[in-house]
Order: sequence, then C-alpha cells, then structure tokens
Amino acid sequence: MKTFKTVLRIIGGILLLSLVTLLILGYYLTRNDFSDPPEHYVSIGKRVYTTAPAMIVDASYDSLNLSGRGIKIGVLDTGFGGLRQRSWTKNMHVAAYANFIDGDTTDFFVKESGRERDHGAYSCACIGGYLSSGDTIKGLAWNAEYYLAQIDDFDTELRLEEDRMMNAIRWLLSHNVDVITSSCGYTVFDDYDGYTPSMLNGHNSRISQFVDSVLQVNPNLIFIQSMGNEGDEPWRYSNFPADVREVISVGAIESDSTTRVSSSSMGYEGVGYIKPDVCAYATPPRRGTSYTAPVIAGLCASLLEYKRMSRIELINLLHTSGLNSSAPNREIGYGVPQTSRMFLLFN
Repeated sequence: MKTFKTVLRIIGGILLLSLVTLLILGYYLTRNDFSDPPEHYVSIGKRVYTTAPAMIVDASYDSLNLSGRGIKIGVLDTGFGGLRQRSWTKNMHVAAYANFIDGDTTDFFVKESGRERDHGAYSCACIGGYLSSGDTIKGLAWNAEYYLAQIDDFDTELRLEEDRMMNAIRWLLSHNVDVITSSCGYTVFDDYDGYTPSMLNGHNSRISQFVDSVLQVNPNLIFIQSMGNEGDEPWRYSNFPADVREVISVGAIESDSTTRVSSSSMGYEGVGYIKPDVCAYATPPRRGTSYTAPVIAGLCASLLEYKRMSRIELINLLHTSGLNSSAPNREIGYGVPQTSRMFLLFN
C-alpha cells in the first residue's frame, strides 16, 4: 500500500510538472508574435546580413561601407516600445520623437508585450538595425539619423488618423528629413466607409491628396509606404497613400524572391502605373508589409549616402534594378531591387 501511494505521488508529480511545462510553453508561443522572430544570416563581403537585406545587396555594395550616414529618416508608425532595449535598435541615433495621438511621450520607449507597443520599434530594426559589433546587419541604414512619429492607435481605425499622419508629415518636414517611411496606411475606417478600391488613383483620399501635394513641392523627398496586408481580404488592393504614383510602395515577397506573400496587397488595375513599386522579404512570423517598407527605406538611405539624387531618379533606379523589371506586375511590381544591377547603372 505504501509503495502504491509512492507511485501515485510520483505520477502526480510528473503530471503536474508536465502541465506547468505546457502552460509555460503555451505562454511563450502566444507571445512569439511580439518577440523578435528567428533570423537567418548570410555572409556577404566582410559583413553578415539577415535574410531581407541579403536578398538585395552584393559584395560590391558591402565593400562601399554604406550605412545611411548623413541621411535623416522619418518613421511613421504605432508604438516604439522596446527600441532602446532591443539588441538591434538600442544604438540607433534617434534625434527627435513625437506622439501625435495624445502628445504624451512619457512611455514612448517603454518595453511592453503587444504588437501595438513594439510595431514601430521592429520597423526601425528593419531600417537600420545592427548589432553593436557593427558587422551583423538587419537594416542597411544603421548610421542614419532618426525622427520617430507615433500616429496610429492600434485598437481603433478612426478617420482622424489621416489628420494625425498629415500633422506628423509636417513635423518631419520641419526637421528636413530626406526619407519618410510609413508602415501605417488606410482603407476603411470604423467611423467612415466612403473609400473604395476604385478610388486608388493617388488623388481621391484625403491622405493621398496630401502626400501627393507634399511630393510635388519637394522633388527630392523620398516617401516609402507599405502596401498593406489586404491581399487575401475582400478589399484586396493597396492602402492609401500607397496609391500615390511617386510614393515608393512596397509589397512582401516569399523567400523564393518571386512569389507574393498571399496577404500582401495587390496594385489596383484601374491606373496606368504599376503598384507595388518593389517588394522585400519579412522574416516570419512578422510577414506583413509593415516590415518590408522599412527594408527599402534603409536601402534608399544608403543609396542617397552614395549619391544624392532626385526622387524620380531613385524610383527609376529601384525599378530598373528589380528582379522582375522585365515584366512588372500588380502582384510584386518590379520585384526585389538588386544592388549588383544598380552599380552597373551608376557606372
């Protein structure tokens, strides 16, 4: 009888330990969406790159030691929590930051779980993330100067968010930024359903009209916009202001460099130009275009460091260097840009 009780206690202990283990595992699995995804590394030249930039750069690019030095980048996003704690972003040079939702910046960089808190921080990692040793690169513009604008309330989608975005763009322009990258775009709102895909011509939505007008008076300003993640949703097409012709709109591509991620929004066929402009890779599980536009922003900043050029010149460079440049389409645009092709064009 004593032996039987001992066996029961042992079995009970094992079951309890198994339950605790499962609970802990479940906790971390559910949190995985909010943590840094596992990275794969590729050696190119003297440095090591994560997959997204490695699909773009070559050894000749690496030898130039470009890092976005001297370039000012404005970032439009949601929360930047954890930016000063993350290994990728803690050494980035943040020159200024502002909250256009309620003005409070007390907790601007506080690290908390939840995608609404770290969405912008991870976007920044994709623009200019690097490890302090300087030889492991996640974002190509690690020496750029950053201006961060929190504009999007993750829990609601109100039309006043267009106003927040406009105000943030004005603020960024007051700091004379060279590049603006936005991982916030709009289709329908909780309090307004007046936008439709047929309006995706760069001139119909309030935010697209505004961005287009800003670009027309600032011919050297580079504006990069995520396409959105409506590819397998009823809307299907890009957001506003990704529809603006001279906005560099970025979709998401699979690791094969040719297949659109199913959720990545498609370009609207009712206009005479191709959207998305280009595509990039986002490391799973963070597969959204929120994390591919920043990849291209880092590339653009490093190219501007190499050679100052107009927006049209830079757009043409991205288009002609893309893997899909011979047959651009409304799924992946001109494809993934290639620095190996760019520098042939420069020379």
